[in-house]
Amino acid sequence: MNNAGVQTVAAVQDFPPERFSLILRLMVESPFRLVRGALPHMYERGWGRIVNISSVHGLRASAYKSAYVAAKHGLEGFSKVVALEGAPHGVTSNCVNPGYVRTALVEKQIADQAEAHGIPEEQVISEVLLARTPVKRLIEPSEVAEMVAYLCSDDASFVNGASLPIDGAWSSS
Repeated sequence: MNNAGVQTVAAVQDFPPERFSLILRLMVESPFRLVRGALPHMYERGWGRIVNISSVHGLRASAYKSAYVAAKHGLEGFSKVVALEGAPHGVTSNCVNPGYVRTALVEKQIADQAEAHGIPEEQVISEVLLARTPVKRLIEPSEVAEMVAYLCSDDASFVNGASLPIDGAWSSS
């Protein structure tokens, strides 16, 4: 499993190019390098599981998040290529696509948005972050971990090349 993320919120015309590049390196190139190093060992064993923590932003876009959305879409495509190449070797590759998970990254976004808009943090959660999400709560890290554990199991041997939303129906709206 790989999971790395940073966020910068800015309009495209104001987005610092060096920050855009950093986000792509961290969230697309780093998984590529990790998977590239692990695959020969998995192929040798005839078994392996690659789980990429993507995001609902790998399936949907949000304004002012150009680098994050581009990186997560890139990770989705990369994961599918690995699924195709790995299948004959017993290796699966999937993405888990959570909405807003209660993490340090999201907690900082909540605080920043509350300050920027002059509103309480609970209002940021319900009216800003979860505006498009029918289930109005943050996802707990344990919920994401349970999906990852399933994808790493033998029972998930036929789940390959999938993008699995855990987003409170955001991607359905």
